[in-house]
Amino acid sequence: MPPPEKRLIQKNDTMLDIFEYIDYRRLLKDLYHEQKAEKPFFSYRYIAQKVGFTSPGFFTNILARKRNISAKTALKFAALFKFNRAQTQYFELLVLFDQAKNHKEKKYYFERILASKRSKLKIVDKQQYEFYSTWYYTAVRELVNVYSFTGDSDDDFRELAKMLAPPVSPAEAKKAIRFLESAGFVAKDDHGVYRQTDPLISTGYEARSVAITNFQLATADLAKEAVDRFERDKRSLSTLTLSLSSEGYSTIMERLKMFHREVLEIAKADRKPDRVYHINFHVFPMSRHQQ
Repeated sequence: MPPPEKRLIQKNDTMLDIFEYIDYRRLLKDLYHEQKAEKPFFSYRYIAQKVGFTSPGFFTNILARKRNISAKTALKFAALFKFNRAQTQYFELLVLFDQAKNHKEKKYYFERILASKRSKLKIVDKQQYEFYSTWYYTAVRELVNVYSFTGDSDDDFRELAKMLAPPVSPAEAKKAIRFLESAGFVAKDDHGVYRQTDPLISTGYEARSVAITNFQLATADLAKEAVDRFERDKRSLSTLTLSLSSEGYSTIMERLKMFHREVLEIAKADRKPDRVYHINFHVFPMSRHQQ
């Protein structure tokens, strides 16, 4: 009878579907628990021996996001868990996505993950990615709450397109309505008029997705263009440059969160909206921390 470790290598592949994951660290954690439940000898020390870590604590640090793994180590993990070729390639994408150095790289790898034929990311994830990756989708969603839009003719979409600032093409307006309808963000009422299916969408303060960054970059560009597009009394742009302690910064961030919630409540209670606004909050350091 072969020793326990030999039997592990001969066992079938994991029962987990790695194509449902976007976080490779969570995947590794779940894989570990799955193997540990069946094979008591499958420990952090065992992983360290197989993957080539000098200490079992290295795996702990990976799961805790204190350490990253190299492409070579990713392949060793793939061999340990007996990934096939497609699974290995997908796992490598997850690692590259997690450890991308900037938004451009992160966007590139995330879109490769979405394009993966074997990827089983939830439809809602893909829809939310598209929703926040195109600035005028959010504007059109709000605009149908302002006036009665039926979309019964090409003239309707031309009018919708011109109402946006900056205007988009009629084809883009039609694309936005078709997407919003298929994703369940808007629907026709009993009178054949498009309405929002839910009054508010908020990503929350923990959202760190590529889609949200895409959206924030696009709307930051719109804010710059607004300086020339609108008269002063039609827009509000203000800036402050301050010296703060970490405690002062935390206090301001809490106040901004409270104000954010208040703005959402004001919008929710407003029964007669007649236009669409976008509000940006930008807070970022302009100096390095003094040790």
